Amino acid sequence: MQTEKSTIATILIPVVIVALAVFALFGSCVNPDIFSPKAQQGHLNLEGWSFTERGPIRLNGEWEFFPSQLINSYSPTNQASPQYVAIPDSGLWQNIKVGGKNLSPYGYATYRLKITFPAIHDNLALKIPEFFSASRIFLNGKDIYGAGLVGTKPDSTRPQYRTGVVSINPVIGENELVIQVANFAERRGGINRSLFVGNEGSIQNLYVKSLAMDLIIFGALLTIGIYHLCLYWLRRKDRSPLWFGIFCMIIALRSLIYGERFIFNFFPGVPWEVFNRIDHLTFYFGIPVFSAYITVIFERDISRFAIRIYQVLGLAFALCLLFPPAVFNCTVSIYEMITCGYVLYMLFVIARAAARKREGALTTIIGIAIFLAFGVNEILFNMGLVNTFNSLSIGLVLFLFTQSILLAMRFSKAFDESEHLGKTLMTTNASLRRFIPQEFFMLLQRREVGDIRLGDQIEKNMTIMFADIRRFTLLAEQLGATKTFEFLNDYFSRVGEVIRENGGFVDKYLGDGFIALFPRSPDAALKTAIGIQRVVTAFNETKANETTPPMEVGIGLNYGPLILGTVGEEHRMDTTVIADSVNLCSRLEGLSKLYGKGVIVPFDFLDKLENPDEYHWRYLGLIRVQGRKQPVETVHIFDGLPEADYAYFSATKDRFEEALHYYRNGEYDRAMAGFKALAAENPADPANVTFMTQIHRHIALGTADDWDGIESVPEK
Repeated sequence: MQTEKSTIATILIPVVIVALAVFALFGSCVNPDIFSPKAQQGHLNLEGWSFTERGPIRLNGEWEFFPSQLINSYSPTNQASPQYVAIPDSGLWQNIKVGGKNLSPYGYATYRLKITFPAIHDNLALKIPEFFSASRIFLNGKDIYGAGLVGTKPDSTRPQYRTGVVSINPVIGENELVIQVANFAERRGGINRSLFVGNEGSIQNLYVKSLAMDLIIFGALLTIGIYHLCLYWLRRKDRSPLWFGIFCMIIALRSLIYGERFIFNFFPGVPWEVFNRIDHLTFYFGIPVFSAYITVIFERDISRFAIRIYQVLGLAFALCLLFPPAVFNCTVSIYEMITCGYVLYMLFVIARAAARKREGALTTIIGIAIFLAFGVNEILFNMGLVNTFNSLSIGLVLFLFTQSILLAMRFSKAFDESEHLGKTLMTTNASLRRFIPQEFFMLLQRREVGDIRLGDQIEKNMTIMFADIRRFTLLAEQLGATKTFEFLNDYFSRVGEVIRENGGFVDKYLGDGFIALFPRSPDAALKTAIGIQRVVTAFNETKANETTPPMEVGIGLNYGPLILGTVGEEHRMDTTVIADSVNLCSRLEGLSKLYGKGVIVPFDFLDKLENPDEYHWRYLGLIRVQGRKQPVETVHIFDGLPEADYAYFSATKDRFEEALHYYRNGEYDRAMAGFKALAAENPADPANVTFMTQIHRHIALGTADDWDGIESVPEK
């Protein structure tokens, strides 16, 4: 939390300083022209005003007002005495009382002001705001400006919003400025903004600056909106940038509708009713969209039910736009009152979130404070009490900027968390790859552990290797638990390197043994098996001075189709290989206990090698292993064994296969003599003992005559 506060302070304090600097730079606090001339009783005396030195002046003060009359010059005949209204404070008709009652916002009226200009002045101009909602301006009876069509009835009146600058040529002495206004569509009628008069260049600059400010604000809000919509597109899990981006786009559009009414001047041919409906639509949709944003930011502190009601009301009131302007301009007032209550609720939510030290609450409060400060400046400026400028739009932009900072902080935090989780995931994946080999992912066409699903599988031809340490139980008893694990890890680390060098990978460790797979070729698997035997030889040499017996490893190889995939249940699954070729490979590894150190493979495995002649082997004949009806023709490969064993097997290969030939043909005496001679030379070769035992069994059981020449191994 302390880090969050320091981050907020670091980012937002400069924003506050910039806001204050704007006031200091453009405001210089109090307006020196606070006592500038104002109209009294329908007359404004500017004889002592220098437009060159003191700039433009507002035509504020008491104007003559003629309700339900359209006049273009003063004529005392058939005219009722005027009443006086303060422009701009009381210029709207609903703020004017006639006969003790407030006027209706619908109707027509005339405003008139007599102005005495200084005797010496440059070319002058008027800066004209929008009037509600059609107007014509006359100077000394001459028509100088018009917006829409002024009439006395709805069908003769055409509303239009228009602002601009008009050059004037006042006469020496008193001049008469008359403004006719008619309204039968807007919910407001009359004038609520000031007219400016001054040198033409100054007035043009004033108008251009105001218009430029509207366009700058539009561009800023549009950019912020598009940026946050892009953020949402990139990360759709968090919807706060979506709602915030849409809100900025709505306010950007609204900035062109208000101020200098740029959009009305840019599209003069579009009917006024269209823009008026768009204006209301931005209000009906803007606040509900912003409420959706606040709901995401302060979801733990806000009532979703209340928000949904307000949003539904916004949609319901938006349907009123299907009716004529006279209807929806009245219903909007009801929605404005509802919105006032809703805004108070939102302020309460934000204050409560700040009290609870929620993330983003302090940033939002600071943004609201900045917006309110600019709002106060707007009021004081319009009253002529300070020499700043219309700044409410800037305050809104700064408020939205603080929210952009808030979203940036949320994204930064999410990115930091994502980066941390990413590193954690990479570490986890790296760790998991020690349990599940990377080749497994590649074969299943999966990138990460999380992509693997229960039941994922692939069928492929591969070479399978089963390897197992002989007499490991005795070895473990001598070493003890701790040293046994150290022994195994030392052995597996050496073996694993050989497997990887030949493109294979360990699928599973089985205590003192393992299953390895070789997707490339049988040659790679056989070279690995031979390499493992050499590793075992080197390993035994390093342990020669210890009391533990030398280690022997039996290996079985087989090539064929298998299914590699995941089995188990949703909360616990494992990788496995399933196929008859896998089961056969396991049985071949078991044969090494009976038929000799080294590698046992099917005879047809040799046919799959690129160059079988470079390997050294002896024939073992047909063997029926457990679980298979069909016998397997097998060979014993002795490459890689210690030099003494290799020399023995190589030297006795022909004699061994000759004795085996006698045995298969039922010449037991000659076979027994051959195996005994071999056993005397090397008692450690189990194949001699195995065949002699089989000969004794056939003779003892009387199966010698009808034996089919196939050995049956009852055990693995």
